[in-house]
Amino acid sequence: MRILFVARYLQSVNQKKLVCLSRQPGVQLWHLLPERWRDAFNEYRATSGDRGGYQQIAHPVRNVPDIHRFFYWPPPWFIRALKPDLIHLEEEPDSLAALEFGLLRMWLAPRAKLLLFTWQNILRPTNRLVAIITRFNLRQAGGVICGNREAVGVAHAYGFRGPMAVIPQLGVDPADFAPRHREAQRTRYNLRAFAAGYIGRLTPEKGLETLLEAVAPLTGVQLLLVGQGPLLAELKNLQGQTIWKERLILAGSLSHLETAQTLAALDVLILPSLTRPNWKEQFGHVLIEAMAAGVPVVGSNSGAIPEVVGDAGLIFPEGDVEALRTNLLQLQTDPALRADLSARGLARVEAHYTHERIAERTFTFYQQLMSLRP
Repeated sequence: MRILFVARYLQSVNQKKLVCLSRQPGVQLWHLLPERWRDAFNEYRATSGDRGGYQQIAHPVRNVPDIHRFFYWPPPWFIRALKPDLIHLEEEPDSLAALEFGLLRMWLAPRAKLLLFTWQNILRPTNRLVAIITRFNLRQAGGVICGNREAVGVAHAYGFRGPMAVIPQLGVDPADFAPRHREAQRTRYNLRAFAAGYIGRLTPEKGLETLLEAVAPLTGVQLLLVGQGPLLAELKNLQGQTIWKERLILAGSLSHLETAQTLAALDVLILPSLTRPNWKEQFGHVLIEAMAAGVPVVGSNSGAIPEVVGDAGLIFPEGDVEALRTNLLQLQTDPALRADLSARGLARVEAHYTHERIAERTFTFYQQLMSLRP
C-alpha cells in the first residue's frame, strides 16, 4: 500500500507515529510537510530525506501560519510519480490545503483515495464560500478520521456519509514520560506542598480563572502553570499578592522533554477548559501526557475531555469552582485515590494512546477504505 501522508508534523516527537505506520505490513510511506512554518512561539524548518522507514518531503507553502488558508506552492506535481494508493491529509475539510489535494488527486492520482482528518466538534457559523469548499472537499474524500466523537456529527451535517473512524491524531511514547527525578523537579520549581499543575495556552477559554478561584483558598496547595499566552502578564501580577506568594509558579514554555520532566513533580494535572460559541476542547493532549507520566488528571466536561479521560480521572462541570475544589481536596487527602487513578491512567494510555496503538488503528482503517469499490 503506497501512502502519501500530508501533515504538519514539525516536531520529531510527533513523527514517531509515522515510523509506526511505516512498519505496518506492506506499507510504503511518504510524508509531505511544510519546508518552513512558524507559530506564535517558534519557527520550524524541515528537510527532505530518509526517516528510518519512510521518506520525508519538505515542500514550500504559502499563507503561513493560517492553518485554514495555507497551501503548498508550487503544487507538488511529483504526486503523479509517487502513484499513491491513498492520500492521507491531516488538515480540516474547510481548509485550502484540503481543496488543493482534492483537486491534485483528481488530476494526478485519480485512482488514489483521499482520506481527511478533522477535529471540528462544533458546527460553527461560516460564510457561504467556506461552506461550499467544505462540502466539496468532503465529497472528494473516500473516508474521514475524526479526532473526537462529536466531530462525526459535524461531518454528517456537511453531508458526508462515507466511512469514518474516531482515532486521535497523535499519541505518546510512554518511555518519554516514565516518572523520574521527582524530587529534583520539585526542587527546581520550589514545590514543597501538594502540587497541582496546568500545561497549555494561557488563554481565558482554558478555564484558568476557574482554576485560580478553586485553588486560592487551599493554602496547602501550590499551583504550577506551564505555557504562554495573553493572560501571562495578569498571572505575573497575581504572583505578587499575599495569597499567592510562593504558591503560584509560572514556568513559561517548555520543550517536549522539559514538559515530561516537569510532570514528574506534579500530584495532579488539571485541564479546566470552558466551552465557547466557536470552540470547545477537541482532545487535550496534555491529559494523555500526564496519564503516561502516572499523574492523576482532573478535567472539566468541555468537549472531548470526558471521552479522553474515561474512568482514569475526575470530571467536573465546566466553570464550577466548588466542584473543582472538591476534586482537588479529594486527591490531596486520599493517597489511595491518587494511586488508583495513576494506575488507571497508565493502563488507558497503553490501551488507546500510544503511537503504536494509533498507527495500528489507522492502518486498519486504511485497509477498510482500500477494500471498498470506488
